[in-house]
Amino acid sequence: MKRKKMLFKFSDQYKNVLMIGNGHIPAFLYCSRKPVLIDPGVSAFGPLYLKKVKGHFQNLESLLIVLTHAHFDHCGATPYLIRNIQGVKVAASLQAAHILKRPNAIALIKRLNAEYEQEMKDDLKGEDVSFEAICVDIELDDADTLELGDREFFKVMSTPGHTRDCLSYYLPDDGIVFTGESAGVFEDGFMHSPFLTSYEDYVSSLKKIIGLKPRALAVAHNGILTGEDAEIFLAESLKAAEDYKNMIADCLTEYNGDSKRVVEKITADEYDSQPNHIQKRAPFILNLEAKVGAVARLMENKD
Repeated sequence: MKRKKMLFKFSDQYKNVLMIGNGHIPAFLYCSRKPVLIDPGVSAFGPLYLKKVKGHFQNLESLLIVLTHAHFDHCGATPYLIRNIQGVKVAASLQAAHILKRPNAIALIKRLNAEYEQEMKDDLKGEDVSFEAICVDIELDDADTLELGDREFFKVMSTPGHTRDCLSYYLPDDGIVFTGESAGVFEDGFMHSPFLTSYEDYVSSLKKIIGLKPRALAVAHNGILTGEDAEIFLAESLKAAEDYKNMIADCLTEYNGDSKRVVEKITADEYDSQPNHIQKRAPFILNLEAKVGAVARLMENKD
């Protein structure tokens, strides 16, 4: 599929929101009276996140960790931070709270984090960054309000489609929304559409975010977009989702519904032929299998 190459200027700061972390797995720090850390990513980055947060706040006992969903690269450093910060609380969806206690989910998150831990083993000497089950202190649902004090709050929105447990968080006063991957992800000039559980839910969630008319977007794996860039990003993400769904549907038709062959073809075209990626190969294939499955179900329901 030939895709239009785009260019966006991502920033690492918007008002009281900072992007912290490393490479393509940033976390976002909201510097309010109660500091909020959104989506501390892979386990190996735990010490880096802790150092960065300590650089802005001396007292971290009121730190709140907020998760958009329970994927390894959005929650991986949470156990490390819990072990190293007394009094830290974790907020996530009810669904994520259940996932983050399940032995099979914990095993998968551990396995996907292990590659990063191995790559950074020399930097992590003496650090226990191991992942373990997370107890979610604040379970959230659509239309909830997450109070931060001093009349500050997050408006909580259920935005499934990437996963079933996805939440987005909107700061009305600042006009910024933390979308996780519910609004797409940008890489090397192209938009990725990670509708892993449902294409229809993904598009519906994206339209919900567009309806906010946000002044800024905190985009997972990328950074912060503001003003017209945020508006254009959302519009292009919606179009890219439809285009990618159609491409997968065409491949499924070409290969007579053989999802395995479709995954192999797209992996060869999109991953193996490219030198640089924001994602390791194993999670790329896991996500692609899920997207192909989502389109296959959509096609079956329309027959």
